Amino acid sequence: GIVGEQEKNLALTASMDADFLVLVFDAIQGIKKTEQELFNELSALKRPFVVVLNKIDLVPRKDLQAVISNAALNLGLEPDQIVPIVAKDGKNLGKVLLAIAATEPEMVAALGQALPEYRWQLAWQSIVRAASISAAIALAPLPVMDFVRVVITQSIMVVRIARIYNYKIPPRRASELVATFGLGFLGRSL
Repeated sequence: GIVGEQEKNLALTASMDADFLVLVFDAIQGIKKTEQELFNELSALKRPFVVVLNKIDLVPRKDLQAVISNAALNLGLEPDQIVPIVAKDGKNLGKVLLAIAATEPEMVAALGQALPEYRWQLAWQSIVRAASISAAIALAPLPVMDFVRVVITQSIMVVRIARIYNYKIPPRRASELVATFGLGFLGRSL
């Protein structure tokens, strides 16, 4: 109807100016054809996004995975790309923040500053990401390139964690950081 068209146009207009989209669907109602169409149009904007399935507390426990899988199928996503939440009590809000940070790492600092109670989760995610990258580098050893890539990975991790906790790292400190990681890695390599 007319109301549905107005809502759709409003969502599209707002999304064009957005840096990041959090797309919320209702777990009980499921994803209707009109919502699928809107999702496709929003996806076409090429903005980073996270899909959230709200009111998951109203879904019977035995049907939970089926509801998430069905929503993913309707949107052309994998089930792990959908974050189930309960908006009224904030259940799984941390998972939404982690999904945003994983999708758009540049938002980590803003999230850490705005929501200090989730800083440790955001910091842990940065540590796990850096460890995974370092492990991948170690599997394909290239003597000089290993050194550079690991130092860069570790430096980025520390800078991200500092930003999450709203700690500024001036250029002098950043160069000390790189030198420290570099010397440590070089010593280990030797």
